[in-house]
Amino acid sequence: MKKLRNLFSGGIRLKIFSMLLITIVLIIAAYTAVFFYQSNKVKQLVNETYETQKQIYIDNGMEDEYEAIRSDALATFHNEMFHARNILILLVVLIVAAGMVSAFSIAGRITDPLNTITRRIASLGVRNRQFRMEDVYRTGDEIEVLAESFAKQSARVTLYIDQVKRVTAEKERIGAELDMASKIQSSQLPTLFPPFPDRKEFSLYASMTPAKEVGGDFYDFFMIDDDHIGFVMADVSGKGVPAALLMMVSRVLIKSTMQNGKGPAETLISVNNQLCEGNDADFFVTVWLAVLEISTGKGVAANAGHEHPALRRAGGNYELVVYKHGMPVGVIRDLPYKEHEFQLQPGDSFFVYTDGVAEATAASKELYGTDRMLQAMNRDPDAPPERVLANIARDIDRFVGGAEQFDDITMLCFRYLGPVEH
Repeated sequence: MKKLRNLFSGGIRLKIFSMLLITIVLIIAAYTAVFFYQSNKVKQLVNETYETQKQIYIDNGMEDEYEAIRSDALATFHNEMFHARNILILLVVLIVAAGMVSAFSIAGRITDPLNTITRRIASLGVRNRQFRMEDVYRTGDEIEVLAESFAKQSARVTLYIDQVKRVTAEKERIGAELDMASKIQSSQLPTLFPPFPDRKEFSLYASMTPAKEVGGDFYDFFMIDDDHIGFVMADVSGKGVPAALLMMVSRVLIKSTMQNGKGPAETLISVNNQLCEGNDADFFVTVWLAVLEISTGKGVAANAGHEHPALRRAGGNYELVVYKHGMPVGVIRDLPYKEHEFQLQPGDSFFVYTDGVAEATAASKELYGTDRMLQAMNRDPDAPPERVLANIARDIDRFVGGAEQFDDITMLCFRYLGPVEH
């Protein structure tokens, strides 16, 4: 049984030969059985015929003649059957030879094109990427259909590879540009801490953790004069290079306006009108602005559609300061903005952030939210600003797990220490 299986496990040519050989053997066996069966029947018939005549010959005293006639008839029959068998064997040999030649020719027509197809496919690589039709495949049968299918599929694959190469090259170029834009964006933000080493009245720390895609978050802080410091926390709508460009423009406009003596509300009105000019892409910017008088702790803030800040009184916990804020800048010209006054005492702190904090998303699609943010801050409310941001960042990482970050996470914490006597 194993040998029979091996016989049918070779190539197409061997299979054809094997099937043809087995068919011929079965035909010969069947014909031989029929031949011998009919021979025995004829021989039995001859014997029966002579047996019916035997008594007549014996009664006439011709027993010897009977035996001679009978023997001669049987010898003639055997001789004729011997010739018939030889003729049968000769015919079978001729049939086998013709079958083998036909099988070899048919197998060659099948296997040669298939072997060529196999070699061509195996040779496909970097230099030879496409399978093409050749005359050897044009057999007018299923092999030609198979080769045409390979050629069409190979052409499509080659075209797809070329497209992938072009897209990959373009993505690499865009990726390099986005990486450069991200670096330029980061370079626009103050990153040296402490930012004002000679000022002992306060401490502050800020950070931005960018998402993979370039965004529009930014923070800023700067001295307006010797007794006033300005704060900015903003988020440009959208992603990519346009958002990063608008972020840089917005930062420059806000800083220059505030340093020219404008308050938070006046600054938002001016920046809003300037951004509305030629804003065909309909970008907008949410902004929280504040100016603090360092010597007294008095502050003024304005909110243009931004997240609510968190305030901590000395010895207490961080709590959200919720109030009605204005529209984001860049939406409609001549929008009014309101200012809110606040008073910081020594030891008080405030925390501002972008929506990337509250909207950090876990794999389960659950948002981090401001409640978790406050809990993370209030586990160690007396921590300095740098550690407050580190506690929140660590808690966000724990919450989201391995989920992808879709938005920039930008935070700023300021602690007022009070005036210093000289």
